[in-house]
Amino acid sequence: MPGKRFFTRLSAQFAAYWIGVLFWVMVSGVGLAAQQSGGQADILLHNGKILTVDSDFTIAEAIAIRGQRIAAVGSSQEILRMAGPNTKVFDLKGRTVIPGLINTHIHINDEAETDYGMEIGYEGFMAYPIDWNGVTTTQDVLNQVEGLLEKYTFQPGEWIYFASAGGSNDRSVKIMIDGLNRWELDKVTPDNPIVMGMTWPNVNGVVVNSKAMDIIWAEHGDFFKTYGRYWINEDGEPEGHLESPGLRFALEYLPTPPPEKMGPIFKMASEERVAQGVTSFSTRLPQYAIDAFQWLDARGEMPVRLAYGLEGYFGITDLSKGLKDAAAKIGTGSDKFWVISAAPSAIDGSGSRACSGQTRVGAVSDVEAWFPSGQCLQDIEYRGAKGAPFRGNYFRDWFVVTARDQVRLANTHAAGDRAVKMALNLFEELAEQFGPSAVQGWAFDHCRMLDTADLPRAAKLGVMFSCSATLGSPGSEGSAYGEEVAHNFPSPLKSMFRAGVTVAVESAGGNTWQSIERIITRKDSSGKVWGAHERLSRAEALQTATRNAAIYILKEDQLGTLQAGKLADLVVLDKDYMTMPEDDIGEMQPQLTMMDGKIKYVHRQFAQEYSLSGDGMIVSTMQDLEARRKPSKISRR
Repeated sequence: MPGKRFFTRLSAQFAAYWIGVLFWVMVSGVGLAAQQSGGQADILLHNGKILTVDSDFTIAEAIAIRGQRIAAVGSSQEILRMAGPNTKVFDLKGRTVIPGLINTHIHINDEAETDYGMEIGYEGFMAYPIDWNGVTTTQDVLNQVEGLLEKYTFQPGEWIYFASAGGSNDRSVKIMIDGLNRWELDKVTPDNPIVMGMTWPNVNGVVVNSKAMDIIWAEHGDFFKTYGRYWINEDGEPEGHLESPGLRFALEYLPTPPPEKMGPIFKMASEERVAQGVTSFSTRLPQYAIDAFQWLDARGEMPVRLAYGLEGYFGITDLSKGLKDAAAKIGTGSDKFWVISAAPSAIDGSGSRACSGQTRVGAVSDVEAWFPSGQCLQDIEYRGAKGAPFRGNYFRDWFVVTARDQVRLANTHAAGDRAVKMALNLFEELAEQFGPSAVQGWAFDHCRMLDTADLPRAAKLGVMFSCSATLGSPGSEGSAYGEEVAHNFPSPLKSMFRAGVTVAVESAGGNTWQSIERIITRKDSSGKVWGAHERLSRAEALQTATRNAAIYILKEDQLGTLQAGKLADLVVLDKDYMTMPEDDIGEMQPQLTMMDGKIKYVHRQFAQEYSLSGDGMIVSTMQDLEARRKPSKISRR
């Protein structure tokens, strides 16, 4: 009898096997029929080198696109079978194709205002320039303010924002910090509340006059007394300088430009990125920029995909009411413009203001005297350069409520190793209190200084990083902390790969290809290699700008690799990325950029070769697009 049972079971398995085979044949036949009849591809690219950047870094010859999505990837012979009478077929002639690049940290609104601002003028984007070049006295600054108030028309009581233009030096920084205050500004601003940016982002520091201070203090004085950070004079009075978080109230009062003014210049700046092969990027956005991009999106004029962080909650949110409404917005929006975070924007400063636990041996910039350990905003003991004492830690309270209410942290500047270390310490507490999912997928930006000893903790928590191609060159970490630190702490991407930490590459300004080159070569502008052990392979570097970056922007199921079913965002390159000299990667000139299966940008030479033109297609070169710029040299940032 046991033999009979075995035979019966074997027969059943045999029948199941052939049923499975028959089902596979039927399904395959349906799929093949779909390819050969009504399912022909809209676009085929063949005879190329398709870097899919999938988990095996598969290299194919051809790719088929149907509608917005990739239909198939494979050999030229296989893919060409999907051609129909209306299929557009491109013989790549050996060219390389990659997924659309994803830049995880780029201040596109600020770059648009800086590079294209004079398309609409200072009145258009409601920011007016204070040029710090050549400033030698406080009166030099006041003279500029007075001149701007005379040149432009402002109504009494209207809030005015002055932004920093030009560089700075030891003298001008001293004037900005020690010379300017609310009372000095009062001398030339009797009728208007004034907010003035300093030579760093306004989310880190501003100075206001008395009219502005009186309005802010009347409504939010209790917040400042609890959470700071405001600077005081010798008599303990607020003297006009505000740091995070309280400065957010000052920014909230400022008038905002209309979307129809800002949208066109945001579009032009975005088109430059498309010419670099960038099809998606991420940043934190103030409300006026959100309005402008929504205006573009509603009109079908978004040149790229933009994943953004909600900047407006931090600093002005009553944490006792929670952040459930912010949590509900994460992941919402369109496939061109969606929310991925609500976060502080910055938990420390940059340069000498980066919050670091390393011993300084020299100066890295001209604010060293006022920020000896950096701008350690998470630390309640840090009161600002000349700050008043306060009772509460808004940053800690924010993180606690964020974890409790399941709001994602990303799009957040964290330049220094101590800033990251303090945050990870708290994240471990939050994971214990609210469960591991509370902090999983949270992200830090920049990695300017990072202790690799913290990477196993980050991997365990599921915390990821968006890293710039920062190197320890002279004049930065090399001068500030010495060569040993400079070879080991800046942007340790290889260590992240080894630790199992997801890392994406960013380019806050300039060209993403230059960032990719630098994380491969680890060379500074003079050609010196810093932290050679942190070099990435070409495959790893491309992964950071595609597959890993897609995880950062919460679209790993749609973007980041060239695989069937994903959105057809891809780039045709002018050189073979895998074999060209690594020192030339930063000079890459993409020939074609496609998003949603539509050609968004085509290099003029490529367009002539393939007779390409059409509505919505930019036929140009990167150099010609840059030549359109009308620089203002300032932004509202």
